[in-house]
Amino acid sequence: MSGTVGELRAWRVAFFVVVVLAVAVFCVQRFVTQIFDVAFEVCIFHVPAVAIVVFVFICLGRERKGC
Repeated sequence: MSGTVGELRAWRVAFFVVVVLAVAVFCVQRFVTQIFDVAFEVCIFHVPAVAIVVFVFICLGRERKGC
């Protein structure tokens, strides 16, 4: 069980890093200067951020249910 808890902690850290990075890129793209093409930005930053958010919330839901 401790391996699972450590793995979930690593996913939580990854969650925060990816979400902060996606928000930072979004803000820079919209309010400072456009560095990346919109399609590249979405595919490289926002799609993985959404995927990891969904994954972490699913894992947290299973952890709370005791599955």
